[in-house]
Amino acid sequence: MERTLIRIIDVCQSHKIELQFIRNLSRNGLIEVVVRNEEEFVKEEELKALEQFATWHYDLEINLQGIEVAQHLLHKIEQLQEEIRLLRVEIRQ
Repeated sequence: MERTLIRIIDVCQSHKIELQFIRNLSRNGLIEVVVRNEEEFVKEEELKALEQFATWHYDLEINLQGIEVAQHLLHKIEQLQEEIRLLRVEIRQ
């Protein structure tokens, strides 16, 4: 199945995000930027995370390092919630 790619320039214009902000997110491994024919794209499934990072940065004034920490903590919470769910299933059996 082919993934939908969205031009970064379009995301910047529609969400009023700086291009360099998206490049910095990519450089720090928070999102993946795909380059095709010298044009930059983001995968559609990463758009939600990108929007969240932009909200944190522009509305809450969280810097890139803070975004990294917040993302790491959210990921850890999700992992722990899944572990609790699996343990509950085991207990019920």
